Amino acid sequence: MGELRIWSVFRRRLASAKLQRDRRLKMLGDNCPIIYALKGKQGLTTDLASILRLSRSFDVILDDIVSRDTEGYDAVISMPSSHPLSAMVATRFARKFSAPHLRNVFCKITVEEALTMLDRADIDVADHKRLAFRVGKQLQSAGFNGAFSMKDIPVGFRHIFTPLKISTGALTINASRVLLVDDLLATGTTMITAADLIRQANPHASVCGACLFSSAGR
Repeated sequence: MGELRIWSVFRRRLASAKLQRDRRLKMLGDNCPIIYALKGKQGLTTDLASILRLSRSFDVILDDIVSRDTEGYDAVISMPSSHPLSAMVATRFARKFSAPHLRNVFCKITVEEALTMLDRADIDVADHKRLAFRVGKQLQSAGFNGAFSMKDIPVGFRHIFTPLKISTGALTINASRVLLVDDLLATGTTMITAADLIRQANPHASVCGACLFSSAGR
């Protein structure tokens, strides 16, 4: 993913041609229904037995990742999320690498900041209107100071926004090797932004990423 190496525990597959033609099913779970089931969103659910099977597979694959990534890490940082899944995944990576798990290092930009970025973007009027409508829906639900979500932005326009910033009062990251952990990889924009912020704070840091589920088809 660009200049950032990212470990994926589970690889997502692209939906079948038939599923891609069915708009109703395609929208369900945003092409990763398992993560929505784990989070109990969009009416999707799972059961304890299935979670335990997933967890056992996770442990086996994580052991393999640790055996391959022999240099280890000085710090494991979880990406900000309204659901604790990414922090749970980061905790398990931190335990395996015997590294501290740092939370709340990053926070999402506000809807107001996203609107400012949109106004500065070099795009045509029609695209601006479409994006302004999408961000406007977040404004109605979350307010100017609410956290901005990239999931509502089409992939081709996500480069317009810098989705993260260092949290106010966050400790300076002095680790030489940092692992960023998220639950789901979509375009990689959020994780690459986080890696750039770490490198700005510590130019000598080596940064890698890890996610529970990979980007689709990669």
